[in-house]
Amino acid sequence: MTQTSPQPAERVSSRQKRIEEQRRKIDAVRIQQRRRRLMWGGFIIVGVAIALALVLFFLPRPVPSSMRQVVTEPGNHVAEGDVASLVYHSRPPSSGVHYGTVPQAFEYRMYDQPLSPGRWVHMLEHGAVAVLYRTDLCDATCVGQLGTFYDNAPRSTLVGGIRHLVITPYQDMDHAIAVVAWGYVDEMDQMDPDRVMADFKSKVDATTAPERGAL
Repeated sequence: MTQTSPQPAERVSSRQKRIEEQRRKIDAVRIQQRRRRLMWGGFIIVGVAIALALVLFFLPRPVPSSMRQVVTEPGNHVAEGDVASLVYHSRPPSSGVHYGTVPQAFEYRMYDQPLSPGRWVHMLEHGAVAVLYRTDLCDATCVGQLGTFYDNAPRSTLVGGIRHLVITPYQDMDHAIAVVAWGYVDEMDQMDPDRVMADFKSKVDATTAPERGAL
């Protein structure tokens, strides 16, 4: 018995079916690959978001300055040693009368005996920052933290690379620590190194100092 060969139309139909089947398989693979890429992309995005959140959570946050502006008193000069003329309306002072002798570079340091306000108020006039501490409220640990702060304080780019900073005992104030710049004060009951550093950086060599740019 003779078999009938497929007609041309039947051959075309069979070929189209194979092509369609192959196309469906290719489309299925592409869809699967696209889903896989989207899934991995989602994992990457979530992973990056988690990493950023952890970095933001654990990174130390910048501490803002807590300096507050106070009334500025006239910066009149008086003779060196004229203690009677060192009268201030603010406690602690951050401006006002002071000795006329120009501060020297070696005077910008940490003192264990009180430096006269006649000296350090003059330093404030030149753009320095003073950190005052009460010896009855600032214990050995506190004093050690002040020393570490001094060693870590940035040097001035304005006045010959010195630390435009003086740290001295001072009793006539209500708190353990006070950071003072010309016309600005921040007081605290215990040493806070980050806060003191933020205060210092915000006011050292500030344009608000009347004689900024000199020692």
